[in-house]
Amino acid sequence: MKKAVILLYLCFVVSAKRCSYPYRALGSRCYYFSTDTASWDEAFVNCIHKGGYLANLETLDEYLIIRYKLAGMKNGQHYSIGGRDFNRQVKEGNWRWVKASGNSKMSYFAFGPTEPGSRKRYPQLCMWLYAGYKYQFIDVDCTSVARYICEE
Repeated sequence: MKKAVILLYLCFVVSAKRCSYPYRALGSRCYYFSTDTASWDEAFVNCIHKGGYLANLETLDEYLIIRYKLAGMKNGQHYSIGGRDFNRQVKEGNWRWVKASGNSKMSYFAFGPTEPGSRKRYPQLCMWLYAGYKYQFIDVDCTSVARYICEE
């Protein structure tokens, strides 16, 4: 337990990372948590305009830090992040982290129960952190709107 408290302290307090406005340090990275809502594509562009990209939670540690932060905010909001399914024809999809400079295959999955749930007829190719599943991943239609998290 003591190690967990020290880890959380290091993640949230002792960060030498300097972030440009409107980003804030969290762990070793800089994030912006929106208060407005947008579709996934709109959020992607909004993050580029803010000098970043939709958050790519490339490691399990990074995901857990964000999940803990969102749980502490207690606002019940869902958040778009930079995960996208590149091939809905494949069962469970071909999920990747997307940046303007390219994409990378996901190294872990933290999907909620019955997720991903995309169907050929009703594609759900974009990713949210879903409040109802304690901020686990869900796949959604890319036109659905939510708040979003940018990463610098």
